[in-house]
Amino acid sequence: MSSGSGCPVQTRGSSGGDAAPTKPWIWTRWFSAPPPTTTLAANSSECPVAKNVFFTQQQQPASIEEAAKHSQLPAPGQHISLSTQRVVSSIPRGEADNIPTHQIPDFQRWQYPSEQQFYNAMLRKGYRPPAETIPSVLQIHNAVNERSWYQVVRWERELHNNANPKLVKFVGRPKDLSPKAWWNSRVLMTQEPFDRHDWYVEDVNGGEPRRYVIDFYEGADDGSNNLNIDMMKPPSMYIDVRPALDNPSAAVDRLTMFAREALPGLASAWDTYRKNSSSS
Repeated sequence: MSSGSGCPVQTRGSSGGDAAPTKPWIWTRWFSAPPPTTTLAANSSECPVAKNVFFTQQQQPASIEEAAKHSQLPAPGQHISLSTQRVVSSIPRGEADNIPTHQIPDFQRWQYPSEQQFYNAMLRKGYRPPAETIPSVLQIHNAVNERSWYQVVRWERELHNNANPKLVKFVGRPKDLSPKAWWNSRVLMTQEPFDRHDWYVEDVNGGEPRRYVIDFYEGADDGSNNLNIDMMKPPSMYIDVRPALDNPSAAVDRLTMFAREALPGLASAWDTYRKNSSSS
């Protein structure tokens, strides 16, 4: 669903121009054994989405947004049927100058691609995953997007009194480490995120859309942001959502949310006071 080339089910990226060391794809356990080759290019006829395969940032599976642009027709040699039904997300769509052509113009929520579109997109990029795995993979993709939006909504409601936020656009940036991720991985020596998105939320006051940075981590265990979908026992995923530091108010938002999480009782009392004050 992101408008860039990134997606939450990918390898970790790097911020520099040099290729990062290859690392395993976290969902590779679902796919068949790799072919007996040592190098897999993005346009190769071989499948890098396979068990125990390592591949670089340029060898990424298709993003959800990219997949939505592809045909609903079965691929040549496809032996099982895949659904052509597109699932409607829970994410409201904000006003934008350029609505993607694969989204219904007057529809108020973002649509995910169908299983067939997602499969065709992966084939187009040179991957050959077994068609029977596509429903599970797409369901994981969609769940990751929904969980990310849940966290964005929390920021908007608690800090901006925006009860019904709308998403203007997604941008996938799998090759770019956010400043926070760079500091954590390069200085504190923690793991890198395996993907990054930038999401733009409509400003209810008519200003520029508010940008959120979302880093996706494998296997982290961090409270309410932890996503663990019991489907063929995939690894857990930690989704780190916060406003981008585009202006001083974003830094204030981060500090405020940190204080709210550190002092939940005080935050709850303040919310009650603010609600009573506004009603009176």
